[in-house]
Amino acid sequence: MNKKALRRIPLEKLLDLKIDFAFKQLFGSKRNKQITVVFLNAILQRTGRNNVQEILFINKEFGGEYEEDKQLRRQCQ
Repeated sequence: MNKKALRRIPLEKLLDLKIDFAFKQLFGSKRNKQITVVFLNAILQRTGRNNVQEILFINKEFGGEYEEDKQLRRQCQ
């Protein structure tokens, strides 16, 4: 998406990435893998041979059986 197109989108239509759900939707899914790689390289200031090239998503969150149930998180070992 170019900058002109982005300017035409009202701010209330954009996701607030400070909200955990929105951040995970953008950076925590396989379909946005390339965006996540670019983001990681930018914040880690990685370039050349040192850059992040591949990432693996491991889903360790499980929703409850019912809508009001809390989510469970498995710890990686």
